Amino acid sequence: MKDLFTEGWLKLLKELGSELPSIDLTITCQYEISGAPQGKVRYYIEIENGKVKNAELGKHPSPNCSISTTYKEVSSILQQEKSVAASFMQGNFKIEGEYEKYLFTMNAIRETKEWQNMQQALMPL
Repeated sequence: MKDLFTEGWLKLLKELGSELPSIDLTITCQYEISGAPQGKVRYYIEIENGKVKNAELGKHPSPNCSISTTYKEVSSILQQEKSVAASFMQGNFKIEGEYEKYLFTMNAIRETKEWQNMQQALMPL
């Protein structure tokens, strides 16, 4: 996939995310990414039982957590140069709301081969 945070990218995220292993995790995450080629981008992801059920551009009316970061930071996470936890600890990945669920419970998904495959497929070329 060439361009991050486009309709096509979110569609791929939804497709691949629907194949993630089932775990006891339901969360809606609102993202705000600054410094993207198209400017500031807002999108959200709805995860139900560990699987991505929806991913759309725009604002969700009632997310469990809100994440703000930069395009550069997301790129380094997708390229597996940096972890979400490391970015958070360095202050480059801000999480408001249910940050413990996002950081710790979601690790069960992030550690799977399916998640790593999804990250690789979502990386910019």
